Amino acid sequence: MDAQGDLPAQFLAEIEAAIKKHNRAYTKDTALYQLIVIASAVCGIISLFAGAMGQSVLAGVMGGTTTIASVLTQTLHCVKAQGWQDRMRAELEGMRIQFIYEHGGVPAAEALADLGKQYRDLVPRMSKEWEKILSTQGGGLNVRLPRTKKISEDALE
Repeated sequence: MDAQGDLPAQFLAEIEAAIKKHNRAYTKDTALYQLIVIASAVCGIISLFAGAMGQSVLAGVMGGTTTIASVLTQTLHCVKAQGWQDRMRAELEGMRIQFIYEHGGVPAAEALADLGKQYRDLVPRMSKEWEKILSTQGGGLNVRLPRTKKISEDALE
């Protein structure tokens, strides 16, 4: 098969690889978030029982762990990334379905070009969405590092 005739198969393989990549990332982000939430809940329960049993140090440590978990859920990107990864996967899955069912698995050159344009437009659009998510993510630790001495532009010339 010539290179032009192989383009539909290459396109489908690329879309399916991207779907798998975003599905794995979604699973990882979801698992990390759930681990933090469950560990926090367990530490809260242990803290409650330790406090009731008069073990104030253990209760304090476990209570502090729930606070750390709360800060992590606000700081780590896994919380927001879950939705973004799922949305990206769904968009790609829509293209795959369109490729297979609307175009019969082997789209004409114009249809393949249209699908390629959709894919090309999706990547920067989702990249902008991710930037927007990161810029609006509140909470967490916003640590400012000390400023270094500013070098004047004259010294650089």
